[in-house]
Parts: sequence; C-alpha cells; structure tokens
Amino acid sequence: MPKRPLHPGRRQDDRLADPPSRTQQPGLPEEGARLLAVRREGETVWLAVDGGVTYELTATSVPAGLPEPGGELGPALHREVALAAERKRVARRLFSLLDRRLYPVARLRQRLLDEGSLPEAVEAVVAAMQEQGVHSDRRYADAWCRDCLLSKAVGRRYLEAKLREAGLAAEVARQAAADALDGRREEELALQAAASAWRRQSGPGPRETARVVRFLVGRGFAPAVASRAARQVRAARPSAGLDDD
Repeated sequence: MPKRPLHPGRRQDDRLADPPSRTQQPGLPEEGARLLAVRREGETVWLAVDGGVTYELTATSVPAGLPEPGGELGPALHREVALAAERKRVARRLFSLLDRRLYPVARLRQRLLDEGSLPEAVEAVVAAMQEQGVHSDRRYADAWCRDCLLSKAVGRRYLEAKLREAGLAAEVARQAAADALDGRREEELALQAAASAWRRQSGPGPRETARVVRFLVGRGFAPAVASRAARQVRAARPSAGLDDD
C-alpha cells in the first residue's frame, strides 16, 4: 500500500515550470522548509520548497510574511502554506463533485472526508461554500423536489420524508417541500396518481377504493387529499356504479 505523502502538494523532479495537476492525499508539515521558487499565474500561486514539494494556492490565500525565494518558512508559516494549498485542493474537488450532481451538505462533507481530505480544510471550504451561496441544503432540496415532481406524482409528505432521509434538517425539508408543491398542485398530482392506481383495480367497490387510498397515502398525500382524489376519480370512471359511502 503506497505511503500517504506528508503534504497536500505533489512531489516533482522538474523545475517549477508546469503547474501541479495530480491530486494528493493531504497532511500538514511539522517542520520548517526553505522556499525555493515562486510562480504566479492569474489567481494562482505555486510555491516550491525543498524536499521536492510544490504547493498550489489561491493568490488571496498566500500568507503574509512569505520570504523571498531562498528564505526559510518557519514551522507555523509552512503549516499555513500547506493548509491553504489543501483548501484549494478540496475546493477544486468539491466543485468537481457538484459538477456531476448535487449533494446534501452533510453527504458532500463526508464524501470529502472519506477521500482523505483534511478535516480542517473541508470545514473551511464547506463553510465558505454556504456563506457565498454556491451550494446549500436548501439549494439541493429545491433541485431534488423539482426533479422528483417531473417524473413522479407524489405528495408533500413524500418529498419531506425523502429529504429528511437524505440528512436535511426538518425545517429545510418542510419548507422546500411546501414551496415545491402548493395545495392546488398537490390535488392535481393526487388525481393523476389516483387515476393510475384505479387502472390496476378490478372493480369500483369499497375494497378497491381503500386500496387506492392506501396507495396515495404511501405516495405522500395527506389522508384527506388521498380519500378525496380516490373517490373523485372513481366517480369519473366509466365502470363506476357501486357506492361505498
């Protein structure tokens, strides 16, 4: 099993000509190091130190008091540089994950930690992401509800329960479900789901009606909404004729 490198930068044998690209598992140095070279390109800065390590930082995160090439990075400054590089690496990975799909914040955080990212950097990047409005549980919830309702006739309770299962706070799940599905739209979807359920029934009797109501409740519709939709669709069916009231 390969050793984890001690730094979030990468080992390289060449000069500081090519920016580092290979993802590394993180770790923070405990000792100082000599700064060998500095390269700036736009908003990115690369710092090469002895031992063949290069750190890639965002320009705004370069610590104050950085010596000129040839100078010494004390242990505290070396650690600060390494941590800034790890934050940049984690941020890049976070955006890569979000480009593929949205995640609840807790799951996104855990994914980064499971990959070996430094907890201190993960917490800083996730906090900044939420503060800047890049992503949040509410954003995830809104997108998930929208996609779900495009493919499935479900009620508000279904949306809320699924969001809670994904780890979202109760209030976030409740508000997102309520905003995604107002009362009128929920009634329309209940009728749609009821029509689908009635097509699978053999008759319009009380047993079949109860079965349709249970189906709708299982789809997240409130019992009153489910009962009303089941009876309304039953009454409109050509085969309707039995009254279970």
